[in-house]
Amino acid sequence: MNQVSTLDRFRTDLDRVRRRADRQLAELFDRAIAEETGPGRHGLAELRGMALSGGKRIRPAFVHWAFVAGGGDPEDNRAIDAGSVLELLHTFALVHDDVMDESPTRRGLPTLQVTFAERHRALGLRGCPDRYGENMAILLGDFAFLLCTELATTLPRPALRTFYRSATRLMHGQYLDLETTATGEFDSETAARTARLKTGSYTVEGPLLIGAALAPHGREIQAALEVYGRAVGQVFQLRDDLLDVFGEEAETGKPVGGDIVHHKATRLLDIARSRATGRDRALLAQPVDLAAMRSLLIRTGAVDELECAIDSLVSQAVEALYEAPMVSAGRESLIDAAHFAARRRA
Repeated sequence: MNQVSTLDRFRTDLDRVRRRADRQLAELFDRAIAEETGPGRHGLAELRGMALSGGKRIRPAFVHWAFVAGGGDPEDNRAIDAGSVLELLHTFALVHDDVMDESPTRRGLPTLQVTFAERHRALGLRGCPDRYGENMAILLGDFAFLLCTELATTLPRPALRTFYRSATRLMHGQYLDLETTATGEFDSETAARTARLKTGSYTVEGPLLIGAALAPHGREIQAALEVYGRAVGQVFQLRDDLLDVFGEEAETGKPVGGDIVHHKATRLLDIARSRATGRDRALLAQPVDLAAMRSLLIRTGAVDELECAIDSLVSQAVEALYEAPMVSAGRESLIDAAHFAARRRA
């Protein structure tokens, strides 16, 4: 089967999971809004709109595919319900990340802090509109986190432990991200660790292990899923690094070049810094020109090195799956997911 047909199969598979996860998320938000009788209804409605405005629902999908790979019934909604917990954790992370990065858009729409700042101006409220917008976004992000932790208590103990470990690693990764951005000091090890904690832990590895914890034979495939999850988690982050510089805003849904503007600790920039000489080294320390930076990253071989690393990680992930006694349908979905992570454009 060629790569195009494999990705088409994957998108169809992912879309089935996304529809099921979206129904679950919509029901959760609708219940929360119905229980709120005061002015908070408006804020929760805005959060609901943001959470359901887009996104691939890759976290619920990884929970579901690991569950199926471990012998779970594909029609059983337990995996989708557990995946919704992680999707709410993702919503929390996105809202706070947008505030920290001062992002104006997310998924092609104004971020929550922008929406509430505009509301402040339109209504002529007291105080600073931008501060009001940021504060409202932080509170709504906190609400998403509290909602997901409440739902997480319904998970079996092994899955619950994995959820809290993933959430803790996410917070640690965000801390490292802010620290290295402020100091401007990082190396390849720091960049890799930040990415592993901030993205891989709750995007791939955590969801896989939660899905396995729910499955009848999950213990038998856990070791393979850990190897796969660490590898594919890195693939997602490395592709994100490339898309941040070379992507199209119409496809990614957010401004391009944010990592460069904020001097993020990414492997892509670390490779360029280690190889740059003369004028290129000076360019890395100057105000950002995106076109010039793109040229530098290609010229230093940083892009080629990242692409090679992505291909190697995908091979490592796929090999781990074939060494485990998995249900073939789950294995095929996970293999397709690894190739999708490597070639995605958003």
